[in-house]
Amino acid sequence: MHRNAVLTAAFCLLGLLGLGEEIKVLNPWLTAYDVEGRPIWELLAANVEGTTTGWVTKEVVVRFYDATGTITVEAKVAEIHTDPKGNRWETAAPLEGKGEDFHFGAQEARWQNGELQLKGLTFVSGKLNLQARVATWDQGGIWRLAGVEASFGDWEFEFPEGIYRQDQGVLEITKGLVARGWDWEVRAEGAVVDVAKNKVTLRGVEVVKA
Repeated sequence: MHRNAVLTAAFCLLGLLGLGEEIKVLNPWLTAYDVEGRPIWELLAANVEGTTTGWVTKEVVVRFYDATGTITVEAKVAEIHTDPKGNRWETAAPLEGKGEDFHFGAQEARWQNGELQLKGLTFVSGKLNLQARVATWDQGGIWRLAGVEASFGDWEFEFPEGIYRQDQGVLEITKGLVARGWDWEVRAEGAVVDVAKNKVTLRGVEVVKA
């Protein structure tokens, strides 16, 4: 990207300062900071182009930081579109990413209001494999899942809502769990799946023959 384009992009994107985020563009890097100067996310792209509706970044690596400035999630995508200020961006192709002890993919992703919003999520951590219709991820490493089908070892799960805490490696199923395995069907009010300890704890259980 030409030097003039970099300067123009920087002037346009600095408008985020009044919204609690400041954007800088450096040799096609877009980095967002909170009001205390800590990095929130950055886009590293092979190419950044201005359009009439914002910016297009291609061959992109996205890095997300926690409150300590540590990278907790990194993802790759062929193309991302942003608004003129960079406050909101979305993928124009499937996304693949990873963190410590897990990897994931999504058909669509959008960053807005401090959350990464995902559609068609696939997520793998140890023996846990899940697919969620929609999900959100925030800077605290919390994944909020909806419309989930999953497997853990010999068991298959279905549930409408759940939370995965990536710092603990724990999946919390908050309601409506149906689990099938070993020729049994288990219905439960909720469950905790500890991936690291290979342990499942159920509450409010009803067991029937599958």
